[in-house]
Amino acid sequence: VAGATAKAPAVTAAGAMAKAATPTSAAAITGDKTLVTAVERQQKTGSVLASGAGAVAEAAAPKAKAKAGAAPTAPSAVGYPTAVAPTGPPPAAPASVIDIVTGTPQPVLESSTNAPTARLPIATTSTPMGPARAYAKVAAPAVAASALVGAASSATSKSPEIPKEGPATVAVGRAVASGVTDPITVQGAEASVPIGKKYQVVFVASEVAPFSKTGGLGEAMDGLPTALAALGHRVMVISPRYDQYKEAWDTSFWSSVKMAGNDEKVHFYHTFKQKVDYIFVDHPSFLERVDGLSGAKLYGPEWGKDFADNQARFAYFCKAALVAIQDLPLGGVAYGHQSVVVCNDWHSALVPMFIHAQRSADPTMWKDTKTTFLCHNAVFQGRFEYEESLAQVFDVPQQYIDSITFMMPLKVGKYNKKVKTVNTMAAGIRYADRALTVSPSYAKECATDPEKGVELEELFALGRVTGILNGVKEGVSPAEKNFVTKTKMTCGTFTPQTA
Repeated sequence: VAGATAKAPAVTAAGAMAKAATPTSAAAITGDKTLVTAVERQQKTGSVLASGAGAVAEAAAPKAKAKAGAAPTAPSAVGYPTAVAPTGPPPAAPASVIDIVTGTPQPVLESSTNAPTARLPIATTSTPMGPARAYAKVAAPAVAASALVGAASSATSKSPEIPKEGPATVAVGRAVASGVTDPITVQGAEASVPIGKKYQVVFVASEVAPFSKTGGLGEAMDGLPTALAALGHRVMVISPRYDQYKEAWDTSFWSSVKMAGNDEKVHFYHTFKQKVDYIFVDHPSFLERVDGLSGAKLYGPEWGKDFADNQARFAYFCKAALVAIQDLPLGGVAYGHQSVVVCNDWHSALVPMFIHAQRSADPTMWKDTKTTFLCHNAVFQGRFEYEESLAQVFDVPQQYIDSITFMMPLKVGKYNKKVKTVNTMAAGIRYADRALTVSPSYAKECATDPEKGVELEELFALGRVTGILNGVKEGVSPAEKNFVTKTKMTCGTFTPQTA
């Protein structure tokens, strides 16, 4: 429940702050377990956002000391079959599975199947396979030819290394499939592939690995942006700056956004890795919240507990993200309104609503922007008790707050008491151009099953929710020897004989 904090012993740092005349931290303001509104917090501290520590970092577990003279033991293979080299053609995947990953995604309630008949434009093999491997197979001759050309010219210059799998190879395969005969162009030590359509894609997420991660969201934000950048798109990820990230540097860019009538400063850090711009929103409500490394305490002092100002905290984050998109020059040019903005889970779900409000007030703003809301887990919806002054805090007309206000429990569960509740996730579903989930089956569940849609199933259905199957990195497979070795799998690589 928003506003709740962890129970503490009689004398703790948080408890001492709670008794102070002018509390400054999220934990301090709610030390008496009384819900404090954003406006009341502003009256006490001068801001709807709290500063100072609200949780203490967990002590690192001591490393176990090896006994002297003890030899390392290999994992036991008792009970597991010995890995056998595969023989014959690999097993064929069901056509229904191949359709999911190669077809055109469609709203789950508007088609009998998510991807009815779509296939790769070139028949690559008689054995069905996923798009990454299929495009790699298409690209193989071009990659081999480029390697030969590079080897011939290596005496005079350093030739680029062309990968045989991964996003770059998919780009080559897509070019070949579209009819390009010589898809790889080499200039010096760099190789490039012509891309027919290039987009500016902006991911807004509360966490991104390896910088911050509590679960699957952070992991997805590590892989998907990199894969899209490798296909030739301009990609940016915007996330809070919870810690001192050594790879990120101060942009010296300063701006402000309106929160409850006040100007809240906006400041960014930036790093560029694997052709992806990573932007970190620098604010005390993120950086100062945990005394020490944030670890998993991004949203509260412990799992299931929110920091008291989380609603205002992530509303500010969403507003700051819009500033980064519109005004932050990266490589001399801001991303601007000609972008596709992908908002992930409730923490960034207000972005489509803020864009809609700004566009309604000024039609010249965000005129070419498309927004999507990507739901990774519908259980966490950002439910907060309704405040009369919330429209003022968010600096939007009251109609927007009314459109995401429901009678529902603050804590998920049909037997919990229903109160007037602002549902943050609902803003993303209602105002984004398209609602997405991480698989077609989950999209269907969210739109039809009250247990999975968690009281938003009707809104998911109205939002034409579409499922796009989550991907995994190429090396994450029981068929990869390196993966099996690093994870210490004792059953060996996956084959029909070991299945």
